Amino acid sequence: MKSLLDPACAGHKWLLAGVLGALLAGCTVAGPSAVRNGRLAYNQAITETDNQQMLMGVVHSRYDETTTLLAVASVTANVRVTTSTGIELGFGDSDNYAGSLVPFSAGAVYEENPTISYVPVAGAKYAGQLFSPVRVAVLAELTGTLAESDYIFTALIASANGIRNPDFQYASVAPDPHFERFVTLMTTLTQAHRLHWVMDGSKDGAHSLVIEHFAPELTAEVSELLSLLGLPVPPPDATQVVVPVFLALNGRESGGIGLTTRSVGNLVEILAAAVEVPEDDMRRGIAAPYPPPGLAGQHLRVRYSDDKPSGAAVAVPYRDGWYYIDETDRPTKRFFRLLSALWSVSMAEGTAHAAGPVLTVPVSR
Repeated sequence: MKSLLDPACAGHKWLLAGVLGALLAGCTVAGPSAVRNGRLAYNQAITETDNQQMLMGVVHSRYDETTTLLAVASVTANVRVTTSTGIELGFGDSDNYAGSLVPFSAGAVYEENPTISYVPVAGAKYAGQLFSPVRVAVLAELTGTLAESDYIFTALIASANGIRNPDFQYASVAPDPHFERFVTLMTTLTQAHRLHWVMDGSKDGAHSLVIEHFAPELTAEVSELLSLLGLPVPPPDATQVVVPVFLALNGRESGGIGLTTRSVGNLVEILAAAVEVPEDDMRRGIAAPYPPPGLAGQHLRVRYSDDKPSGAAVAVPYRDGWYYIDETDRPTKRFFRLLSALWSVSMAEGTAHAAGPVLTVPVSR
């Protein structure tokens, strides 16, 4: 029989100590590893499901059905790492066990048990956010920070000093070609860094447009924009034009720009009109008919497929098929991104004062 004091066994003891040390060291880095391995996965899953439930809400709107949204209130992940070690020693004649024993074995099991809490999005505050016109401050922030501001103007502004940009082309409402020119001039001046949104600190929520008029190459554009809005054109030696902006049907009489803006609910309706519906559903009257889209919805398309689509930016199964936004469809993707951002703000307002999570789901094996 071999003694543990045998040199070979002593070597085994030192190896065992090294293995145990390595396992214990692994435990000390489990926390950072959990962050590295889990944070992006959780974030991606939440983003994907947020997009899916919002697209489902748009499809439900096309089918005149109600939509219930759930917001993720919290994700709590409990991480547990268990380790095990083993040693096999032989006694007696070594010919009986030589080559058949594993001197040392070690293992570690990583287990993660998340608990996810959801809050239903509902209430008067949420409804108020959903159907209230977008504030001028939001319009200013978006158009002042995004590289492409033209679609923001087209999507969010319903009229500017009486120049109309209707959601749909009803028989009694003709599209105003002046609005497209308004968007072009606003975008040109914004991209040239000659048009700036400035908040008036003395008035809560008040904004002004500051147009730098001294750029000779853009003098014609500045003059055309002001004339289009029915505002006086400044003299050639003016260095700046300051125009107050506010929510109103028309601001000409007060020397400013009166805007009417769309709500999140309006944007949902515009995108719902772009949902492709199977002919049978339209024939049976299951889906709602819509008039021709206005400028904001002309290039939008939510596609339908009998089978799960490939190459979809976001897709949801509904009835007997799939509704999706193609990953190559930039106009629809940009509009949906804008809708998702504004809708998420409304959801946050709707859940800010919730009493507590209504649905908590433990996820474990």
